[in-house]
Amino acid sequence: MAERYRLVESIGQGGMGRVWRAADEILDREVAVKEMRIDGLDAEDARTRRERVLREARATARLDHPNVVRVYDVVDEGERLWIVMELIPGRSLEQIMTEQGPLSPRETARIGLGLVAALREVHARGVLHRDIKPGNVLAGPDGRRVVLTDFGIAAIQDAKALTMVGMLVGSPDYMAPERVSGRPQGPPSDLWSLGATLCAALAGHSPFSRDTTLATLHAVLYEEPRLPHSAGPLSDVLSALLAKDPAARPDPAAVEAALHPVAFPAPTPTLEPTPVLIRPPDPRPATGRPRLQVFLAAAGVLTAAALTAIVLTATSGTPDPGDDRAAGSPATGAHPTVEGTSRPPGLPPGARREAGGFAWAPPEGWRRDVKTAAEIHYTSPDGTQELVAKSALARGDLMETWRTSEQNAHQGRDYRKIRLEETEFRGHPAVVWEYAFTLGGVDWHARLLGFTAKGKSYQINTWYRPRTEAAALRVYDDVKQGFTVL
Repeated sequence: MAERYRLVESIGQGGMGRVWRAADEILDREVAVKEMRIDGLDAEDARTRRERVLREARATARLDHPNVVRVYDVVDEGERLWIVMELIPGRSLEQIMTEQGPLSPRETARIGLGLVAALREVHARGVLHRDIKPGNVLAGPDGRRVVLTDFGIAAIQDAKALTMVGMLVGSPDYMAPERVSGRPQGPPSDLWSLGATLCAALAGHSPFSRDTTLATLHAVLYEEPRLPHSAGPLSDVLSALLAKDPAARPDPAAVEAALHPVAFPAPTPTLEPTPVLIRPPDPRPATGRPRLQVFLAAAGVLTAAALTAIVLTATSGTPDPGDDRAAGSPATGAHPTVEGTSRPPGLPPGARREAGGFAWAPPEGWRRDVKTAAEIHYTSPDGTQELVAKSALARGDLMETWRTSEQNAHQGRDYRKIRLEETEFRGHPAVVWEYAFTLGGVDWHARLLGFTAKGKSYQINTWYRPRTEAAALRVYDDVKQGFTVL
């Protein structure tokens, strides 16, 4: 690696590894280098993952399209695998949403056209992306070039494998229903994620985003999307893309036809004003506006027990490979600790300030996974405990939201409620939810704490193996004590 590529600085980190800004010393150009994490359950599993990463890198390297990140090289150093890619100047769609707020229908449609063009090329080569979301969409500084990046999940997952090391792979807010339920996937699955991403561009969040992972996955499987009020001319195509039945979703040509007139509206001719006779309007014809055909599946949904097994898989906390920002856009909310810098007053030693408006001091040596700018996960080295801190705009009563999620979870056989009750945290009204569940024959314990402060809701959660309870709760209590709303 050092013979040709010189690492300059870390610009992102996620479940699959770290992304670096680097210099190609031979061609004298800046590149993005992704250091892949492919640790497996055993040597054979690690070997299989390595082969998948290399296979996917080769497939992606054959793509030459302005809307797909270019792969230049792969460096295999035995224990580490490095993928060298084009460095895209600019910001991710997630960063744009965070810094500027929701986009207009016109801006959203233009981004959508770039992504549809990327998916045409990718699907034609037999590759599925599987993790399309705002963090994996990059926009150039002039706003004209839109690039789809980070094919990490495609490299380590096949159609039958939803989880990696017992954890959910991907972002629940943007997963197609068939992917959540373990059914066969295909190009329509990516198109569903495209629809959720465009909704997020208009509203600032996924149409299926809820306060808990459990509630989010239930919404993906069973609820209709909450389309943004600002969707306007995009409402029909977004509804079609988010159909539960993959066969009912429009193909790329239909999506492009719907997006193009919104992205590039025909100029309105300027006419000289002329006098008009104002009269009562004629009765409107009883015809609705044309819509893209959407046929929702009436069969094939999961049983409640199966749903619970899936959503509890998700609540076990999951690394998110998609948050690597593979093409070189800095990861929102990833603030690396710099030795020698002063700590803001009032924060405990080792505290990290997060973009979600809070600071906390996670344990040293744990793996950091950035789900979104406002949701950060840490996993213990032995994989027996995970810590999560997150924030969101306060929406409704937290107890009511969690009570609904708990009722849905109760329908499953592998879920056992321990308590769901009101409490307080630092003088703020709070809710604590504690439960046990079994995943693949392995017992887990969950403890969630949520509270509202300054118009935002915050959560400090943990999942751990029951045999480690004493030590796990000590770690959890320490993290809670250091949690600070900024």
